[in-house]
Amino acid sequence: MNHAIKLFIHDSFFDAFSALPRKIQKKTREFMKKFKEDPKSSAINYEKISTFRDQSLRTVRIDQKYRAIIQAPEEGNGYHLLWVDNHDEAMDWAQNKVFEWNSSTQSFQMYDKPATEDRKVVANDKVQSSPVLFKTYTDSELTQIGVPSDLLELVRSIERVEHLESYASNIPTDVYEYLYYLSEGISIEDILEEIEAGKVQDSEELSPNAQKSVYVLTEDSDLENILSGDFEKWKLFLHPSQRSIAYGEFKGPLKVTGSAGTGKTVCALHRAKHLSQKLETFDKPILFTTYTKSLTQYLSSVTEKFNIPESEIEISNIDKLIFDISKNSKVIESSSGMINSSQELEIWKEIIEYNPSTFDERFLQEEYNDVILSNSVDTLSEYYKTSRIGRSVRIGRQDKTQIWELCEEFKKAKEANFTKFELCNLLIAHYRDKEDKPFSYIICDEIQDFSNLELTLLRLLVTEKANDLFLVGDPFQNIYGRRINFSKSGIHIRGRRSRKLKVNYRTTEEIKKKAVSVLFDEVYDDFDGEAETNAGYVSLMHGADPLYQTFSNPEEEDSYIIGEIQKLLINDNVSPSDICIAGRTNKLVDDTKTLLNEFQQKYTDIKASKRPSEAVVVSTFHNLKGHEFKHLLVRGFSKDLVPFKHPDFDTYSDIQKRAYLKQEKSLYYVVFSRAIQTLIITGIGEKSDWIK
Repeated sequence: MNHAIKLFIHDSFFDAFSALPRKIQKKTREFMKKFKEDPKSSAINYEKISTFRDQSLRTVRIDQKYRAIIQAPEEGNGYHLLWVDNHDEAMDWAQNKVFEWNSSTQSFQMYDKPATEDRKVVANDKVQSSPVLFKTYTDSELTQIGVPSDLLELVRSIERVEHLESYASNIPTDVYEYLYYLSEGISIEDILEEIEAGKVQDSEELSPNAQKSVYVLTEDSDLENILSGDFEKWKLFLHPSQRSIAYGEFKGPLKVTGSAGTGKTVCALHRAKHLSQKLETFDKPILFTTYTKSLTQYLSSVTEKFNIPESEIEISNIDKLIFDISKNSKVIESSSGMINSSQELEIWKEIIEYNPSTFDERFLQEEYNDVILSNSVDTLSEYYKTSRIGRSVRIGRQDKTQIWELCEEFKKAKEANFTKFELCNLLIAHYRDKEDKPFSYIICDEIQDFSNLELTLLRLLVTEKANDLFLVGDPFQNIYGRRINFSKSGIHIRGRRSRKLKVNYRTTEEIKKKAVSVLFDEVYDDFDGEAETNAGYVSLMHGADPLYQTFSNPEEEDSYIIGEIQKLLINDNVSPSDICIAGRTNKLVDDTKTLLNEFQQKYTDIKASKRPSEAVVVSTFHNLKGHEFKHLLVRGFSKDLVPFKHPDFDTYSDIQKRAYLKQEKSLYYVVFSRAIQTLIITGIGEKSDWIK
């Protein structure tokens, strides 16, 4: 490669490249090798198009049918690869594009410039009394956040958020993001602070602000590695807010929150890469833990792609971690086992069969775990004094005596086995005063699913120091009703060590709004005792509105679902593995499997270790957590079935009912936000009022 050349590959180019047929992808890679060697060669076949709005853009020939769009500098050595497509489509894409460098924000900007006459129509079509979103900001302030001077008139004409969204392609991506923040009430001072944090003094074109949409090719081997096979954009492009989190230095624990699709796990993976480079030869490994098994399988495959040696990182879901450390540290005998929540419940059922109680098995299980074990209560006298704040049923001293006796029966019934929380308490006692900790750093994803007891244990598994804990989660995805208190767990988050991600990279804005609407009247804690907010939560992608349709009988719903799948497979040439059908209950999932069998459509359960490309995926709602699909069909969504209610729901107290319904809303929010491009919701009977 000619090392005097800077080759900038834009995220738009990666999007276009991934949609090309394999044969054309190969030709594109061959063209790019030639381009690296000599971008001024006559073999490159530059063509200047007189009708292009931006005369710095050129077309180059991939073959007889395909063209790439390149920005070639009039002077200097920076070449920008922007797009690749069929000849006519590439020409259409570039026709009104403007590509320029914005020194105010240190970012490359690209947008479809609206025609002058269109802007005049916009301006003249306004009713003078109509409210305008950005009227209180000066030209200087709007320019500081990156608004190009020739778009000031357009920006000032925007009356409401929906109007802003309609101009998404006419406004640079970074500017759209900042304008959305302003519309959500985020101050311009906060936005300017974020912009300044992503700027650098030297090598401005390599600033974090620039790198959120541009990858700079520096090594000959990089191109083939990046463009061969299934590359992932998240490995190359990070928003400045993500980069500062993943690669920053912090004096202690860092908490990162963000709504669905904002790249929290991406940040955590980059953090693992960063921390692995800090390890010395004889350091203990990094722990990367999360709540679910399925996510750990994905994380393991990704860290391999990041070239993090197995010896430097341990990836484990929290249940397995607790059991393995208990064995390795010899806190329990090698013959002992750990029983899961369902097994616990069965033992409690047996106990109250022989020891009649006014309390059911679920209440007793939660009382034992959430009050007695979570507060490390060892005696009945301690239990009498223990606070039960957050529990839905009040109990007296006599009740506590009865519950304590039943807990003693539970301990006998489980024999040499342990519950997870029992092991947590044993490990906490073991590591509390132990200087030799098993991990150098800990990264914990999906913290909203963890308990205070588990977080207390994580705090004790790593020495308190800079960068020790990296805690990532979304309060709105709290589907288990956990009440986390960092201080109670010995974790102290201060000042700038609490960060929030706002930009959704997974779903379209239309799907994002549908997912958020399910949460309409609930308040969620941010893990620090304050209310979490969705202010500024924006998707930069747009697409079709989600579909919601109900039917008079199951046969009609089945026919519709099969019809939609066939449209995706045949008309849109979608890979079956990019389609998922989800149901709230196991029965709905079984019904879906039967339906797919009838139509001879291959399918696979989401829990399967391998996912064939020719198989549609089926899943329960809970198992969807941690996954994403281009096309998602959600069935069983009707007034009779939403919210789903357990058989004993009517026996719950009012507090229990409210808590349960809040968890259900979080679950539907999780499910809807798994969709990337298409969300189709179906049901039988009257529509649910949970969808706005």
